[in-house]
Amino acid sequence: MASKGFIELLRLADLARVRTSGRHDGQESEWQGIVFEIGGQRLVAPMGQVSEILSMPEYTSIPLVQPWLLGIANIRGRLLPLTDLSQFLKVPSRLTQLSQRKVIVVDHNAVFSGLLVDQVLGIEQFTQSQYRPEAIDSTSPFAPYNHGKFLKDEQEWYTFMPNLLAQDSRYIDAAI
Repeated sequence: MASKGFIELLRLADLARVRTSGRHDGQESEWQGIVFEIGGQRLVAPMGQVSEILSMPEYTSIPLVQPWLLGIANIRGRLLPLTDLSQFLKVPSRLTQLSQRKVIVVDHNAVFSGLLVDQVLGIEQFTQSQYRPEAIDSTSPFAPYNHGKFLKDEQEWYTFMPNLLAQDSRYIDAAI
């Protein structure tokens, strides 16, 4: 519950930024995403595919699973598998202590999972005119989960689609 409050606080902070920037309601953004960073790459996940943001919870390790599956945490009575996304994608994390990292919770169809990322930077808003159907470099470990980018403030904001990760058989089958 508190973590859903965290997303709401991010939304309210962004709303305050919009109001102080002088934009009017007629210029409201049409797409919102959670901005996060992993291995030095800044990505944005659709707001509708992220159910909450958590600080690193206590968890219990699971034997005979891939090393990127850290274990499971009890989050308000639900068992949440925790995935170290940097290990899964073979991208070096910039933070060595797990306690400094954040967990993006994905609840998509039958997949309820926590993705450990380096940091969550907030909510960003985009308009449809800022969207480009241009994929991230095909050699990037993020490529299978990318669905275009947004161009805003002379920056490229590549999308990361948790629903595509949830459909990846390598991700679903964590047993060794």
